[in-house]
Amino acid sequence: MRIKKINVEGLFGIFDHNVPLNLDDRLTIIHGPNGFGKTILLSMINSLFNTDYASLRRIPFKKLSIYFDDGGLLQVNRLSQPDLFGKPIYKEENDISLRYSNAENEFKPYRLESLKLSAFPSEIRDFLANEIPGLDKIDSDTWIYYPSGEKLSLEAIIYRFKDKFPPGLIKIDDEPQWLKNIKQSIQVRFIETQRLFAFYDLRRKRRYNRRSFLVRSVLNYSEELAYLIQMKLAIYAELSQSLDRTFPIRLIKGDESAKLNSEELKIKLNELEKKRSKLRSVGLLDKNEEISFENVKNLEEHNASALSIYVNDVETKLSVFEDLTNKIDLLANIINKKFLYKVMSISKMDGFIFEAQGEKLSPSSLSSGEQHELVMLYELLFKLPPNSLVLIDEPELSLHVFWQQQFLKDLQRISKISTFDAIIATHSPQIIHDRWDLTVELKGPKNA
Repeated sequence: MRIKKINVEGLFGIFDHNVPLNLDDRLTIIHGPNGFGKTILLSMINSLFNTDYASLRRIPFKKLSIYFDDGGLLQVNRLSQPDLFGKPIYKEENDISLRYSNAENEFKPYRLESLKLSAFPSEIRDFLANEIPGLDKIDSDTWIYYPSGEKLSLEAIIYRFKDKFPPGLIKIDDEPQWLKNIKQSIQVRFIETQRLFAFYDLRRKRRYNRRSFLVRSVLNYSEELAYLIQMKLAIYAELSQSLDRTFPIRLIKGDESAKLNSEELKIKLNELEKKRSKLRSVGLLDKNEEISFENVKNLEEHNASALSIYVNDVETKLSVFEDLTNKIDLLANIINKKFLYKVMSISKMDGFIFEAQGEKLSPSSLSSGEQHELVMLYELLFKLPPNSLVLIDEPELSLHVFWQQQFLKDLQRISKISTFDAIIATHSPQIIHDRWDLTVELKGPKNA
């Protein structure tokens, strides 16, 4: 299921915006004057799909409508109360009404009541701080959830993690299954303008007393990438041990259906060498990993069975790295074409490695524009589940004009590896470049 159109009415009591998405190109660009609600519109979508209803309530609007490509319609209505002159007032504590209709016009309502957080016992905050993995408090009513990097309000956390609470600690109505299904079908990630810093979990760094602190995102992602590589290497090692252990038995039993002739073996072995060469180039395999058959010229028929099993085993083992390899390769390719006088490589121990004139550089030594570029590319490649909706606010920040002009092309290259839809909010004609066919302009009232 995908979103095909977004409509908001009464935003700030002024604007009505209609945003049809470009489903074929999977890219939609919204633009318009400051104050017309580009960032707020992205924030509303993010809050709705990531169960941050507290943030949604803080935005003054009348109705938000989400149209899906399967004919479904989700409407979010703000319940108001009139002022002395009968004009509706949308207060933060007012309830929200959700209404879903499917292609058969079956209506399913759900009233989202405002939580009276002051009525919740302090035990809730203690439970959150100590019992939910990856969750840490950063101020009086804001928490960081490390697995996704999101900053969440207490209300958002209660709704999202209510199933983990001990029985009787909280009493709120469960979300209807149709709403859960919609959120599971469309994973939404918001890449905000503040992307150079992230909260870092120190609980695995035992020498520190504090649980979290702000670090540069490039350092956080560098360590995260090294961890992803090491996890893949652990899976690879376990699979290798299993296949090596059973190799003699499989060889003795034989499998004529899997047997390759000498020409097929030469082709397969050549392909394996190319794969291993690529894995070494992106830092996933050491130079002496696996036996090399690149110089094999003559293959005897009696060796065909053993080599066929070997080839199949190596293909199985290397397939563990396929997705990660393609992403790392594309990341390095884009970065090394753009960063002048610097070369990036990947280390399985350290993540990002940068060199300039033979001198190693920390990722934190990159310029703000280079860090913005690296962070955005990393999030798009490594932080999005398949078929996500990614919301990108002002991708042009700190980027050179040429980089801005290349942004959509880079995005399309990435989307071929990690399939997603994207909505971009921008002020930059250089980001749009020659793709005005992808744009939707946010306009003010006609009678203004």
